[in-house]
Amino acid sequence: MLRTTGILKRLFKPLKTFSRRQTCYPSSFSQFLYSQPATSYYKLLNGVTVATAERDTCTACIGIFIDAGSRYESKQENGIAHLFEHMAFKSTNSRDRTSLEAQMQNIGAKFKSCVTRELIIYYVECLSEDVPLATDILTDCVFNNALDPSEIEYQKKVVYAEMLEHDKDPGSVVLDYLYATAYQGTPLAQSVMGPSTNLYHFNNTTICRYLSKCFDPCRTVLASVGGVTHDQMASLANCYLGRLEPLKCLDVEAYRYTGSEVRYRDDSMPTAHVMVAVEGPCFSDADRVVMEVARFVLGGWDRSQPAGKSHPLRVARDASCCGLCDSYQAFNIVYKDCGLFGVHYVSDVMHLDDMMMLIQDEFMYLCLCVTETEVEKAKNFLITKILSETDSSFGTCMDIGKWTLYHGCRPELGAQLGAVARVTAEHVRAACYRYLYNKCPVVAAVGPTEGLMPYPRTRGSMWWLRT
Repeated sequence: MLRTTGILKRLFKPLKTFSRRQTCYPSSFSQFLYSQPATSYYKLLNGVTVATAERDTCTACIGIFIDAGSRYESKQENGIAHLFEHMAFKSTNSRDRTSLEAQMQNIGAKFKSCVTRELIIYYVECLSEDVPLATDILTDCVFNNALDPSEIEYQKKVVYAEMLEHDKDPGSVVLDYLYATAYQGTPLAQSVMGPSTNLYHFNNTTICRYLSKCFDPCRTVLASVGGVTHDQMASLANCYLGRLEPLKCLDVEAYRYTGSEVRYRDDSMPTAHVMVAVEGPCFSDADRVVMEVARFVLGGWDRSQPAGKSHPLRVARDASCCGLCDSYQAFNIVYKDCGLFGVHYVSDVMHLDDMMMLIQDEFMYLCLCVTETEVEKAKNFLITKILSETDSSFGTCMDIGKWTLYHGCRPELGAQLGAVARVTAEHVRAACYRYLYNKCPVVAAVGPTEGLMPYPRTRGSMWWLRT
């Protein structure tokens, strides 16, 4: 028996090679990041900036980014950019609505737009082979719009219906209140949709006047990502945007932050939406990355997620164990010259006060006590967010457009992640101390707000007695 076993052992030789073709291991993560094609830039004579990130794909995303929005509107114009957003892809001076829609459908492209307080974006996602026609349609719709009076009247009704739906969403309403009180007396306080009284007076003359004032080539970026070369985009930009005339520089009124509070009490609502924030860093400030990490230290939670004493987030652990809120979410809103850092939470009337104190206690914890373990975990969340947003051509196009408008150029992905990796707990404590400790907060609340502490008490909780 032993002799037979020995023979079998000598005969048995495990398979050490695979039948399929051998492949080498992928390069390291850092090599992958720094091997990405660099973003190329080109500037037309009239001031339009062309930014291109070439990728080996069969699709492309092309976007027109304009430094405009509700912040640049007068009180009488407030909401006009949002109305033009609805008008953009309806008809042009060279294409009627039927032919325009037929061309858009034939190439199977997605034409979309969005408006914020200081940024207007029109973009298209299409096949690489259709980039010339898609760029032609996109620029024609934005800079050569027909502004048909009958279409304007129809879109005004659509926008008014959106306003009614917007007013039914307490989360959107409380955000508008937050801007209105934080930047009161300045154009940044204006909402994107504007008041309905302005909408009634808009016509093709007022829209044309706004476009001639704000759609300046010097404040425009044409960004593209995907299967398109930089030389091709530069040639298309010269063809379709090179004839635009530079306008007189538009001066925007400087923002002014005011620590204050606004409440809209409605006891018929089951819960209250509350936002508490402080003045944060701007987009190009080095502290922006640090405060983004601090935002992920605060994190977010709602009742659909796991809860209890074992939850890794301090605020989520205390809020879930004591039933202080239905949900909360930290935010860090940045603009080219200002920002807001804070928390939005939803709670019932009996726990508004306790939840506010819990959040302010966490603010002070960030200033003085946050640990390296918490910061490392938050950095991983932030890196995952950056990678997921820039994984698609659309996400990268949005990133390039914003960076180019606000900063002049976009740091490569490896540089962005390197900036996050260098953040330490000491950096977070120092930045939060500058922006949070003993600062005047801004508070906005909608719903049954009776249980919310008065503003002087909220202001008094923005510091700890240090010994």
